[in-house]
Amino acid sequence: MKRIISYLIMILVIALVFIYREDITNYVTNNIIKQEKVEDLKYNDYAKKKDYKFVAISSDLKIHKKDDIKSIFYTVLDSGTDEYNIYCDTKYKTCTKDVEEFFNDKDTLSEINNFVHPYNSFKNIKISVTNYGKITLTITHIYNNDEISIVNDEIDKFIKENINDTMNNNEKIKLFHDFIVNNTKFDTEIENSSDRLNSTSYTAYGLLINHKAICGGYTDTMAIYLDKLNIPNIRVSTTEHVWNLVNIDNSWLNLDVTWDDPVTSNGTDMLMYDYYLIDTNTLLSKDTTQHNFNKDIYLEAN
Repeated sequence: MKRIISYLIMILVIALVFIYREDITNYVTNNIIKQEKVEDLKYNDYAKKKDYKFVAISSDLKIHKKDDIKSIFYTVLDSGTDEYNIYCDTKYKTCTKDVEEFFNDKDTLSEINNFVHPYNSFKNIKISVTNYGKITLTITHIYNNDEISIVNDEIDKFIKENINDTMNNNEKIKLFHDFIVNNTKFDTEIENSSDRLNSTSYTAYGLLINHKAICGGYTDTMAIYLDKLNIPNIRVSTTEHVWNLVNIDNSWLNLDVTWDDPVTSNGTDMLMYDYYLIDTNTLLSKDTTQHNFNKDIYLEAN
């Protein structure tokens, strides 16, 4: 009799496990295997915490649906953190697959990089994914702490010596635009190198210290300066080029300092304003090759 009762209890337990297997799996996943909670995200001094038309800061850092992935990645990148754990909602069955698919879209990741402060931009980003929905982002940033300190000192010095509260934003930008052009040589040697993105000429450090830069160096330097003055800006990139998009009096205008510092045949310096705070129609009327950006991403420029 006892044996029959034992068998009945065993059958009942198996039946209950089968009926409620999803609830049990979720409970075990959330409370036994994965005891970690969504951790607080710490923002550094350079986090913008800005919403844009293409991407916005997420207040919920758990992934519930596919549309959450882009905004959560952007939020983590914007924070400037080196490593962060993201968790999938257990009800979102294809979460880790969708995250890996998003991560492998390197073009979109690079575009998102343009909406964060240059100091928080990644040079390299890795993910590790567990089968119970934990995703670890590990981020290597373009600028190290020493480079940040040096660049800040140089730009802060310029602001202290040249900028005052009586100036409007246009005047403040023009002064720094001229400073960059007059103190920088376009680095023709590194321009076509396969390693150009790892060169200091692609950074504000290379421009301000070595006085040599390619488009990334010009653009980062201006972006850092604009952020110090609290002037809204985005970096816009194509496969060949990058420049600044700046909000002046509620209008988004293009500013390409690189193309205002042309390489001349005799090596003489020139200061131009052909690409100084112009609207997008004017920009594209001047050039549709290197400036033909993705209008589905940089919606502010449309």
